[in-house]
Amino acid sequence: MVLFKHWLRRGVILGLIAVILGGGSTTTAAAKTVTKVAARSAYVMDAQSGQVLYQQNADKRYPIASLSKLLTVYLTVSAINQGKINWDDQVPMSHDLLKLSHSYAYSSLRMKKGETFTVRQLVAAAMIASSNSAATALGEYVAGNNAKFIQLMNQQSADWGIEAHFISSSGLDNTDLKDYNLVLPGTGKKEENLVSAKAITIVAQHLIQADPSIVQVSGKKEASVNGTKIYNENSCLKGQSHYDKNANIDGLKTGYTENAKLCFTATYTVNGQRMIATILGGDTTFTAMNKLIKQLKKQYQLETTALTDRRISLATGLATTVTAAPTNNQAGVWYQDKRAGLTTTVATKLTPAQMSSGTVNAGEPVAQATVTDTQTGAKQQVTYHSQQSATLFAERVVFKTQPQVDQLLQTLVKPMGSAFEG
Repeated sequence: MVLFKHWLRRGVILGLIAVILGGGSTTTAAAKTVTKVAARSAYVMDAQSGQVLYQQNADKRYPIASLSKLLTVYLTVSAINQGKINWDDQVPMSHDLLKLSHSYAYSSLRMKKGETFTVRQLVAAAMIASSNSAATALGEYVAGNNAKFIQLMNQQSADWGIEAHFISSSGLDNTDLKDYNLVLPGTGKKEENLVSAKAITIVAQHLIQADPSIVQVSGKKEASVNGTKIYNENSCLKGQSHYDKNANIDGLKTGYTENAKLCFTATYTVNGQRMIATILGGDTTFTAMNKLIKQLKKQYQLETTALTDRRISLATGLATTVTAAPTNNQAGVWYQDKRAGLTTTVATKLTPAQMSSGTVNAGEPVAQATVTDTQTGAKQQVTYHSQQSATLFAERVVFKTQPQVDQLLQTLVKPMGSAFEG
């Protein structure tokens, strides 16, 4: 949360950060060599395949503070991808959000009366500076009002089947929101967002898939919004105080409140494979995150196979083919003791809409590659998208409807027609 930013600048939390990782083991496959994280929970997975490398109390819901903004931004990007809103739309700020932006405790971007922001600027402010006003404004713009957006957040969580309960789009709890008319009706005075480490990692996965460039946005140390400088709270970025080249974290989102403690969802790459790691409720989370990533890199090896453009037959028995490109140029499986043995299969996978219309448009998904580790059964699936438009069926049969003839009317018309002849 942005409150953490102000404390961080004053050196309060910096003075507390130390390596205080306790001993013990986890119940995962990496238990023998990965020490337990000094926090409430943790979860690490491959962003592309979803393969889990580490989990610690990962399914229990905890306060996540500003990590909540990951779902807010996902729903914003989803609305953009569906054509409901645009990146360059101008969004006005309500009186309550202006007031929130002037809060010393809860604001990282002071906004002026009459000032508008593009959706792109609000996403940057939410991801880089953790602006509560920006995140709330996005939610109101996407859904029409704050209450409808919170409903959308919870519905999306239910659709994904994740352990999450949201009452705010920013991560502020009701004790904070009450002063800005943002308390969701029917919620408790101290109610807050409660989400598991696994759940928020999955949200981050969906966000990266919906907009891969969000990693670069979240990885900026600073930016300018309408002429106002904003700063990133992620101390693990390159050039920041807790950057570790062996962990090489390049995004994603931090959060802090006194109750949630320090929460962090980070993203990094190993041999080209993007990873996502979350730690909730720690006091030394930046240090702990670097250590966890480095331990996992020693514990696991990555076996990859290259994926290239290929010809895809659109349906069984049809001669029509298209050239398709994979969303990733490689697929990988993590292994520990026994080297992975990878097999790759590619199957045509058309949507009901494509089958109904009989056409495939350029850029649409047409196939799915499945890379499987024959040793463990671990899999990664990669979608192939068509590079051109095509028709599924070479010939279309057009059936003409024969008009229904009224025999009685024809009988009456014929004599009348004869009367006018000659």
